[in-house]
Amino acid sequence: MDLKTALSVCVKTGKTYLGKKETMRVLLTGNPKKVIISNDCKDKNRIEYYCKLSGTDYIGVNLSSLTLGEYCGKPFPISSLTIINPGDSNILEIKE
Repeated sequence: MDLKTALSVCVKTGKTYLGKKETMRVLLTGNPKKVIISNDCKDKNRIEYYCKLSGTDYIGVNLSSLTLGEYCGKPFPISSLTIINPGDSNILEIKE
C-alpha cells in the first residue's frame, strides 16, 4: 500500500487529528501512534522535538501541505497529521 492510499484509508477508517495545533496538543496530552509532517510545516522542528520527548514515531514526508491535504481527501492544506488509530490501513508500517 502506498502512502496516498494508506493516508486515505487511515483518515476514513481510523482516528486522526489534522493540523499542527492539534498535533501539538495531542503530543502533549494524548498517546499518538505516529505523526506525519509535510516538508513546508512552519513548526516542523518543534513538532519533531515533542515527538522525541513523547517517544512518538514520526516521518517527514517530501510533500507540500497542499498535497498532504489532497492525499487525506481534504480541500485544504494540512501541515501535519496525527494518527491515534490507523483503522484498516498499514500507515504505521510505512517509513519514508
